[in-house]
Amino acid sequence: MKLSTFLLLASAFFESQLSLAADPNDCSGTNKERDGADFLLKESANNAYLSALSTKLASRKASVSDVLNSANHALTTASLTKPIEAYMWEHTDDFNDEATTKWVPQGITSTADALGAGEYEGRSAWAVSWYNEVDNSVRVTFVDQDTKKYRHVLLVVPTASDNYAAVPVHAGGIVWYGNTLWVVDSNGDDAGGVGFRVFDLTNIWTMDSGGDDIMGKSGSNYYAMGYKYVIPQIRYYTWTPSFNFRFSFVSLDRTDTPDSLLVGEYQTASYTGPRRFVKWDLDYTTRKLKTTSGIATATWAYCVDIDRMQGAVSANGKFYISRSNGADAGDLWGWVPGSAAHNNAGFLPTSPEDLSFDSVNNIFYTLTEAVNKRYILAYRASQVTF
Repeated sequence: MKLSTFLLLASAFFESQLSLAADPNDCSGTNKERDGADFLLKESANNAYLSALSTKLASRKASVSDVLNSANHALTTASLTKPIEAYMWEHTDDFNDEATTKWVPQGITSTADALGAGEYEGRSAWAVSWYNEVDNSVRVTFVDQDTKKYRHVLLVVPTASDNYAAVPVHAGGIVWYGNTLWVVDSNGDDAGGVGFRVFDLTNIWTMDSGGDDIMGKSGSNYYAMGYKYVIPQIRYYTWTPSFNFRFSFVSLDRTDTPDSLLVGEYQTASYTGPRRFVKWDLDYTTRKLKTTSGIATATWAYCVDIDRMQGAVSANGKFYISRSNGADAGDLWGWVPGSAAHNNAGFLPTSPEDLSFDSVNNIFYTLTEAVNKRYILAYRASQVTF
């Protein structure tokens, strides 16, 4: 065989292997990078009823500061050695967010995500998403980082020019970006399913008191199952490819240019399919994903061989990844793309969830979901080995 023929055959074979390895739905090969062009989301129009409902409820509008000022519960300090801050939810005879089995905490974000300066309306706060085990509705808790007091708010979707309903999703993660809240719909992993739901912080509405069993308009009153405030969905993004992608968790990377959202997949060891990270760029002027003709194309995708990932956040080229281990302490993986990931084994308490990075203070936040072991935690980035 001539050398030139051999080289042509070898080149063709090599290219075919790369093509096979680059299948976005197959992570079995040694090449773990994937083409972001395969990961597409379609942006919806703004909710058709939001504008009319906003006008109707104009006298009921509230701000994030109003929500924080009306806080009716308080965190307590937890005695943990590794985190630089650790808090538990209110747990008294009259009210117990630590022991409730109706609501489960999942995602965390902060005002450091919302704006680069680290504050929103002059306040420093966390926002935590919870899903309802009974009906999959979603509440978000705004926590004042200074007073450690908090209030729960319900997420809703406008269904008419004078009405709304609860949002029935598993809110696996949350990002606060400008005047929007982004929630991943962990049920929307197949073609046509919703990946992101976006909520409008310029339209926080005050509800009438009472109505613990009423959702929506009733006579001339507006209720939300006893919640004082609701935040409406403004738009959503649907998954368009034919292969599945699981929107398990989400975080913001403000150190990327432009800002980006990182999404990852939770899978157990028995699952034979892929576990991937994907990033989509944001447009800070519109608080939307960057799109072309209404389609958002991912800018980066990677196969990650870590089971039971519960959350991940990237900053300054480094990835922080939480992993649950049943009733045992959770792990915190440190990874720099191009290098092997390092397992900081047992770094986190049991049942860790989402992560969020505070670029102003070079710290990251996470939370846990185990009953009576539910914490909000802060760590220095320097505590993690990569």
